[in-house]
Amino acid sequence: MESRSAARSTKRSAGACLACVCLLGAGSWFPGIASGSSSVDICREPAPQNQLAIAYYNEDKTSFDGGSGNTDRTDYRTDLSLSLNENWVLGFGHRSTILNVEDLVLQTNGYLHAFFLPVHRISHSDGRRFRISISPVLSGSSNIVKDPDEYTADAFQLLGALVWSRQLSDRAGFSYGICGDHRLGGFRIYPVVGVNWQAHPDWRVELGFPTSQLRYNLSVAVDLLLRLSPNGNEWYVKDKNLEKNSTVIYEAWMLEWAVNWHVHQHFLLSASVSRDFDGQYEMTLLDESRVRLFSNAATRIGATFVWRF
Repeated sequence: MESRSAARSTKRSAGACLACVCLLGAGSWFPGIASGSSSVDICREPAPQNQLAIAYYNEDKTSFDGGSGNTDRTDYRTDLSLSLNENWVLGFGHRSTILNVEDLVLQTNGYLHAFFLPVHRISHSDGRRFRISISPVLSGSSNIVKDPDEYTADAFQLLGALVWSRQLSDRAGFSYGICGDHRLGGFRIYPVVGVNWQAHPDWRVELGFPTSQLRYNLSVAVDLLLRLSPNGNEWYVKDKNLEKNSTVIYEAWMLEWAVNWHVHQHFLLSASVSRDFDGQYEMTLLDESRVRLFSNAATRIGATFVWRF
């Protein structure tokens, strides 16, 4: 058991290192399309225009290490971004996750929700840019979020980011700062760094942590995206009788490939295939025992619709 945990720890460290060096599109150059992440990415630039993104993801069944059970997920994403002016961007996000676990009886019913209200304040000066972002979050099982009487401090989160960026030339820039969210398993504060480079009119690259990505313009209407980023969240849950409470924590690294079709000036369709690896769940069973389960790599397919207005 210890050797398996050590191996998993080594793999997670490798995933973090890969995010720093992998050639994967620049956060400040093409943000705003919903990814397969279980949480809003408060660390990255908001969409520069008003837009609504709706996405669906379906994950194949995968097993836990040691044969302790199987799991599969279905995820729905909604992201609304409203650019008030060059300094203020407001938003709304919803993540709905249906978590199915076989051979184990959880306290939660497996219907998990997270509601986000991100606020971004951006300032500009001589090629430099500073952004402060915060987002209150309500994150919990369905029987909690639908009943305000069940809200407690445990059901709320506060995400935040401070990011400085500078444009070095028409083709290159860099950014750095700090971010706090739940994508790396529970709440963590960690550094954010990225180098953006438009190597060619059709190629745009970001090397960074925690997200790296590469975008290639296949044609005027179609582009390809490859992204590596963390994928995780924490939910406050209760059993069916609202008598027992606990948390569900998920963390993984996600490698996502997407084809984006700009159907119209205001509409975009995206199809994606992603792979979650180095994943682990921390959950409480109905008998109140707390377990940490490492999941094998899982494949997810997704579709996204974006309306820019």
